[in-house]
Amino acid sequence: MDRRLQAGFVPCALLVLFATQAGAANQVEAVKLRYQEIEQDVEPYEVVYTVSDDFIRVDDDSDSSGYIVFDRDKSKVYSVSHYNKSILVVPKYPDKSFDPDFELVVEFQALDDVPPISGKKVHNYRVRAVTDGSSETCMDIQLVPGLLPEAAKSLQAFQTIMSGLHSSTLENTPEEFRTPCYLVDQIYNKGDYYQKGLPIQEWHSNQRVRQLVNFENTSVDVSIFDIPPDYRQYSLKGDGD
Repeated sequence: MDRRLQAGFVPCALLVLFATQAGAANQVEAVKLRYQEIEQDVEPYEVVYTVSDDFIRVDDDSDSSGYIVFDRDKSKVYSVSHYNKSILVVPKYPDKSFDPDFELVVEFQALDDVPPISGKKVHNYRVRAVTDGSSETCMDIQLVPGLLPEAAKSLQAFQTIMSGLHSSTLENTPEEFRTPCYLVDQIYNKGDYYQKGLPIQEWHSNQRVRQLVNFENTSVDVSIFDIPPDYRQYSLKGDGD
């Protein structure tokens, strides 16, 4: 090899090596969960949850106008909108106790007739609101105990933040709409079912259905959890930072 070429080859090789190492340093282990969401009067769409040890990123495959990031360390959710270059910051709200004037019944049982997932048995988690004159199912969730437990823990932390947001704005909802299942499922739902396992199919009292399509362990660039530094940040309490 020509000495001049050889002399140039070593620095170039080092640059490639350093670039490779730098790229690897920016990678983090994560789990990607793809769910199909079904709502009334809306075409089914898919939502991807990318869950690492420290963050969750939520992407709606049908809408590229923004994304959501949950920062576990800060206990904050950031809803990014590219349309108006803004970020809604949802902090951890003070915990509000839920002391309903009706009975809550939680049923949890194995589904022996359902094929196992990753060698683990599927269970059903059902919550019913029981009043003097009726019993109404508020949520029906099929889940798998022991499946991706760390991801389930992160998803529950995310759901807890969102429950705090919903309960903080409850006064905006007219009394006639505050039915037992609305309170249990839409407002004070802190995702207790995640303590039982990872949901693979959910039915909620607002007729929303969510089904796990697939999941995979992967590596992602940590920058996907960044939020645009030049976007305006705000919160419903006026204290976003």
